[in-house]
Amino acid sequence: MSNWTQKKLLLTIGGASLFVCGAAAGGVYYTQGLIEEVDVQITAKRGEVAVADAKIAKIPNLEKDVIILRENLGEYVKILPDEDQLNDFVRMINRFDNQSGVRGTGLKKKNTRQGKTKGRFTPIEYTYEMTATLWQGLKFMNLVENFERFVSVTEFSIQPGKGNSGEPSTIDGEVVHAIKVTMQTYQYNGAAQGKEVVIPKYDDRKEELRDEIWKRMQAIRVDHYEHRGQQGRRDIFVDPRESGVNGGNDPSMAEQKAALERGIAAVEALEKILERRQSEEITLFERYSLDKRFKTELQQALVKADEDAGILKYLPYRSRWATDVVAPLELMQRQAEVGKPEPIEQDPYLAKEDIQTLIALMADDCNNGQLEQARERYEVVQERLAVPESDERHELAVQAKRWHIKASTAIDFKGLDLNVQGVVVNGGGGRSGVLLNGEVFEEGDYVQDDLLVKMVEEEQVWFVFRGLTLVRTM
Repeated sequence: MSNWTQKKLLLTIGGASLFVCGAAAGGVYYTQGLIEEVDVQITAKRGEVAVADAKIAKIPNLEKDVIILRENLGEYVKILPDEDQLNDFVRMINRFDNQSGVRGTGLKKKNTRQGKTKGRFTPIEYTYEMTATLWQGLKFMNLVENFERFVSVTEFSIQPGKGNSGEPSTIDGEVVHAIKVTMQTYQYNGAAQGKEVVIPKYDDRKEELRDEIWKRMQAIRVDHYEHRGQQGRRDIFVDPRESGVNGGNDPSMAEQKAALERGIAAVEALEKILERRQSEEITLFERYSLDKRFKTELQQALVKADEDAGILKYLPYRSRWATDVVAPLELMQRQAEVGKPEPIEQDPYLAKEDIQTLIALMADDCNNGQLEQARERYEVVQERLAVPESDERHELAVQAKRWHIKASTAIDFKGLDLNVQGVVVNGGGGRSGVLLNGEVFEEGDYVQDDLLVKMVEEEQVWFVFRGLTLVRTM
């Protein structure tokens, strides 16, 4: 019995020992699992630390970029209109209308979808309809693209224009089209939601980066293209064959437009002469000169207009030719031929005071080197200076004639080919000489029948030309 009890006790102890050993083995296995899990967490944390260290290392450069961007933000967004400036959008359009010559027919703001939260930039679009020539429309779009605030033309369409009669309406000879333009801009809404990051010692860092901020600011610019206008190009929306006759064998559009512009320029020049003639500030002699010039240029314009009339075949050009060239020239011609009859002058000669004024003006002109003007003053009224000797004004007329001779002689002398190549001044009593056009002439020698070498000095040579003493300097 005692042996059984002893065996039972040993079995119990062995079982307990086996259980304890199993539990210890399980504990060791569990603990090993925990150790491995902690090792994985440590490895992960080390990775996060490495990423954090990398981000920390980038902070100085990020702060630098943030400071530069913050300081230049005003330059970046100044090209974007704010809410107040958008209210002036219509004024901008009207100003561009006047500068380009287009005629607006409608401005509409397009509906743009926006999210529930308002971002920093809100897109805004407008459509604008106008009537204009191709070149006016292009200039308008160029003004929009070059506007100081960011406005871009995102889309446009051109419908070739036709007038009520089926013929195209024109402006300055160019066909008017219907043009529709879509313009887009963005409204800057200021800072977004949330707090800005505070950068330590911001002012000191900004001062350190002053040069870099300035360099980045210079790079902020909007490229511009300046539209140079027509420059001889034709409107691609107009068929050049629509000149009306001869099956397309008419002069080119450029030749026809050049003829039209010549006629218009001639009319404008004549109108300026008439406007000047009506001025109360001009003298009697200038009025005579303008009358003579007007008659001459009017006759030339009429002859040229007859020649150019056959060139114009394109209907819009012919229409403008009739209104802007033919009609004004015919009116001027009728006024010149009929006009108001001038009062019959009892005295065919200039008044004494007028001749005295003429002499004073010609003297001033000659003394100031205005030789052509002096000669022209006399020749304009020459017919009214043929005063008979019995008239007390005869002596004054002779004086005026003398000034005319002096001016004409001096002008002819200036036109002579006299190349003074050197001089020899003889101070011992002999005659001095001059090397003229490769030949030597002494004082008193004739260069030609009406030209005499009178006196030679170191800096100038005196000549007698047609009885008038004149000088040439070295």
